[in-house]
Amino acid sequence: MISIPRSILSTFRSLIRKAGLHKRSAGYTPGVTLVADGHGCLIRCASPQVALQYQHPGSFATGIVRLPLEALEAVEGKDHDTITVEADGGQRTLVSWTDRGVPRQASFDAPKPTTFPEIPTEFTANEPVLWSALRDAVPVTDRESSRYALGCLHLRGKLGRIDATDGKHVLTQTGFKFPWTDDVLLPANSVLGCRALDLKQPIEVGRAGDWIGFRSGPWLVLLAVQKEGRFPKIDDVIPKPETAKSRLELSVDDATFLGDVLPRLPCDDPLFEPVTLDLNGRVLMRAREADQARPTQVELKGSRLEGPAVTLNTNRNYLAHALRLGFRTLHSFGPEAPVLCADDRRRFLWCLLDAKSAIPRHEDPLCITAPIEARRPANRIKQVLSKPHSTFPGKAPMAATTNIRQAGVSATPHDSQPAKPTGTRQAASTIEQALALRDALRGIAQQASELARSLKQQKRQARIVATTLASLKELQKVAA
Repeated sequence: MISIPRSILSTFRSLIRKAGLHKRSAGYTPGVTLVADGHGCLIRCASPQVALQYQHPGSFATGIVRLPLEALEAVEGKDHDTITVEADGGQRTLVSWTDRGVPRQASFDAPKPTTFPEIPTEFTANEPVLWSALRDAVPVTDRESSRYALGCLHLRGKLGRIDATDGKHVLTQTGFKFPWTDDVLLPANSVLGCRALDLKQPIEVGRAGDWIGFRSGPWLVLLAVQKEGRFPKIDDVIPKPETAKSRLELSVDDATFLGDVLPRLPCDDPLFEPVTLDLNGRVLMRAREADQARPTQVELKGSRLEGPAVTLNTNRNYLAHALRLGFRTLHSFGPEAPVLCADDRRRFLWCLLDAKSAIPRHEDPLCITAPIEARRPANRIKQVLSKPHSTFPGKAPMAATTNIRQAGVSATPHDSQPAKPTGTRQAASTIEQALALRDALRGIAQQASELARSLKQQKRQARIVATTLASLKELQKVAA
């Protein structure tokens, strides 16, 4: 008899689905094996490609019990009540649990035994960032591709690097320690980097033959190395950041705003989802649908361009991924060349769309302006209004802007002067109210734009329904 907390079995079941271990295949029947002895209980699930293990502490009677996945589904729950399992003689397994105070019991057919892969005897410790690096790399792959090994992560032993690409965008990450010197291809399984196993603990990496293991606390994930296929030579296509012609520096506020608004900008091209970055004095982004006369335009006033003006036509998903990775600088090498984001340990590169398809400028676009902090010191507002050409906080260098906002004061000599008279403070308060009203009106305008978009979509759907009904009537006439 083995007793396991329900919450552990619930987490284990979710990881089984994440790893794809719930899918039947030739020679594989999904199931869970519990191996108990006086030192603890190992909860295992393994297929020919991937394996999971959880080590539960405690002292148990030596024995092996096998459970089908239906048993884990029956006892699903997040509380810490214990689930008791025991072999019921022959090929049956008896499971006992409590459902909100009501005792329950069920008997299940034990699945066929499966072979668990060899566990590495030696592991190399890495910082917890390795797990998040794997999580960032998996979405960059293409598991549907039959060309090269684009559905794999390229783990480079000597370089301590993780490479991933789908042929359209590339992510490289360095600074890791692998206990091998060659390069291996590891299938990009969704269990790699999953948040359920992000314990903020060191990630240990080991290798046993053709299996790579990742261990964190009591959890162990094993994946079989892919022996066939080859990875593209991505080093030949990644340029050096210092050779960029232009650089876009996004402020923290603009990057946050852009990450939120990008998925909601108009688009009727689900394949490429294009947006146009117009970098020419102002930092503008445009998007539209085919029947939209006036494009929607976003202005990022807190960001700035260094170098020659350039227009970039890009898939919004790649830009959104760069923002999620925390990048704030975009290196441009021209309107046709890939865009690069880089820091000390990472390189993220993606291809642009056809420059000729970029959305052109419009005299009267539907404008959205990234919100700027409404609350500012009164003396700073007065400076901005009295000096039209003075540096506005949103256009200051990023480091200076951050320091100003953290301190909550203006970085000018006027800050050391005595407090302004009451009349000045009242005037500043009125200005603040006006700025807040302006921002509110812009928000209403944005909502109105989204409503108009929704109405247009409903109108198109109504036309399709009307056309279909008309066709059906014609068919009825022909049949009559």
